[in-house]
Amino acid sequence: MTEHDTRRRFLTTSGGLVALALSGCLGGGGGDGEMDGGDGMDGEDGMDGEDGMDGEGGTNGDDGMNGSDETDGDDETDGDDGMAESVAVRIRIENVAPPDFYPADTSTGGAVWITPGAYAVHDGENPIFDLGESASIGLEALAEAGPPTGFEGEDGLVDELDGAMEVHRSGAYTPDSTVADPNDPMGSVPGAPPIAPGGAFEFAVDVSPGHRLSFASMFVPSNDVFVSTEEGGIGLWPEDGDPVDGDVTDAVALFDAGTEPNAEPPGTGPDQAPAQDAPDQGADEDGVVRRLSDVDDGHEYPAVEDVVQVTVTPT
Repeated sequence: MTEHDTRRRFLTTSGGLVALALSGCLGGGGGDGEMDGGDGMDGEDGMDGEDGMDGEGGTNGDDGMNGSDETDGDDETDGDDGMAESVAVRIRIENVAPPDFYPADTSTGGAVWITPGAYAVHDGENPIFDLGESASIGLEALAEAGPPTGFEGEDGLVDELDGAMEVHRSGAYTPDSTVADPNDPMGSVPGAPPIAPGGAFEFAVDVSPGHRLSFASMFVPSNDVFVSTEEGGIGLWPEDGDPVDGDVTDAVALFDAGTEPNAEPPGTGPDQAPAQDAPDQGADEDGVVRRLSDVDDGHEYPAVEDVVQVTVTPT
């Protein structure tokens, strides 16, 4: 089975088709979460419409969604009514791992893949997890199988973040957000998650002073390892400064969800994506979320800066 065939199979076994449907049905084409064109954005300024919003009211359609996958919380405008100003920023999550970190006979052909994920713009701490506490069912699904939309019949991480305290807006970066994947030059797996080394996700969000960003994607191949922001998230706009512009990878780390034992080395176990036959396959660990650096499972993992590069760019 070729790498392209394996990545296509990942769509079915991980529930990635749910993410495909989600990216295509919320808001139609051309929203904050959807990228189109050589620079990965839709329109000259990276947004859809002259003011960066879809429609006069700043929302896309009647369902309260902004962009293909984003749920808006508080509307923030800059005007005489005293409400907070806001700007759009573009988030880029690029897979910078080497294509041969693991042996060629592993389930990904030696590469590290990064799945589509969920994000939140929030105040306070990272709303995706609490270190030392059990992972939510939505995070378990993402960490074990990849889909930010959850196991069948269960709430996904995108649903959990939508109802979380201190979250202003949240959503999923999905196949439509894939702006580069040089390891699929012929388009054999069009828009397919996960991205291989050299691929990237991009999405845009509106932020105001004090806002922070957190996100999570599965690290493939693994039992339940994921890449996410540290407990404080990524500061997008300091209260006493300007919107952040540049590399923010130092606020990102690899974590273990504590939901499934790391029984075999990455890429060799039958209960690991993409080799598993079902998304919720494997023994229950009944553990807690920990930094991967604190997990002594005897296996080899790259440093987070050798897996992803995360950048923020005001648009």
